[in-house]
Amino acid sequence: MNHLMLDIETLDITPSAVILVVAGVFFNPKTGELGAEFEAAVNSQQEQPGRTISLDTVAWWAKQSDEARKQAFGGSESLKRVLTNLSRFIHMHSTDTVKVWGNGKEFDCSILEHAYHQLAMPCPWKFWDTQDARTIITLAELHGFNPKKQRPFEGTPHRALDDAKHQARYVADTISALYYRQPAVK
Repeated sequence: MNHLMLDIETLDITPSAVILVVAGVFFNPKTGELGAEFEAAVNSQQEQPGRTISLDTVAWWAKQSDEARKQAFGGSESLKRVLTNLSRFIHMHSTDTVKVWGNGKEFDCSILEHAYHQLAMPCPWKFWDTQDARTIITLAELHGFNPKKQRPFEGTPHRALDDAKHQARYVADTISALYYRQPAVK
């Protein structure tokens, strides 16, 4: 598999956001089959110099479930260790040039790319290999459906790995529906 759905949990929405959790799951966008999984939580008590915190995002976290908050704020690894482990995971499980998906072109992939650059680490994907789950949903809506809303969520919302799996599943649902959809008879 060479498609990887990423999801991260942060304390801001800018590229310089403090990162709490990084998760990813390899998947087949044609079949919806899920593959190898990665999830690592950063020590939220350890400073991330040069990374930012938004009071709005902190307030948003206060409204999330206890389970999601526990996972987001219960990490023990440094950001550098988490990114190193993510790079290893990608290299170990990717069968070709990895296509990295995020939920929005400016969020998951951009924040991780910024962190890799800030820590002077090579990013394990090329910028032209990033994909956007939101664009896929827009295509579905143009065809009158929205698998993101129709597919039941499995797990805990805002637990990064559960979010990544959900995103991978609804991207595959959309691709399958668009690929196998019969043209309207006129």
